[in-house]
Amino acid sequence: MMRKCFYVVLFQMLVTTTLFGQKLSLKEIRKDFKIGHKDESTCTKHLEMLEEYADCPVERGYEAAYHMFMAKHTGNPFKKMGYFKSGKKMLEEEIADNPNEIELRYIRLCIQYYIPAYLGYKANIEEDKDFLVDNLYKLKDQETKQLIYTYLKGAKMYSDAELVLLGR
Repeated sequence: MMRKCFYVVLFQMLVTTTLFGQKLSLKEIRKDFKIGHKDESTCTKHLEMLEEYADCPVERGYEAAYHMFMAKHTGNPFKKMGYFKSGKKMLEEEIADNPNEIELRYIRLCIQYYIPAYLGYKANIEEDKDFLVDNLYKLKDQETKQLIYTYLKGAKMYSDAELVLLGR
């Protein structure tokens, strides 16, 4: 009897985990990165998932970015600065620990390139642009590489000559 109860409980746990378990979709998070600052529901959804499930440098980098994006979706100036500062700190710590992680440099470049200058977070734009020109081709995941290249090309932050090197 005890053994039968054990198997029933085990089966229920497996079914619950399979049916209701959340899984982080980095593919979707990457795709929505360009709209996270514009769409509050997308930003909130991804931030909640990342806060709970991010467990590698790239995922934590996107978590940091979505924290900074949340600053745009709140009216409270103290919360705005809180979101921005915590996200910035998280991203800088990830880059310090993983300075050669291509996607972290991409995240920081995009954020620094587009945020207002008065926030004082623009010091690494040229460094990250150069890093990506020198390293994007090394990214093994072709889908992610193409997504990054397409975004950067559309952002108009690179010259035509740099785009040739970036797209190799």
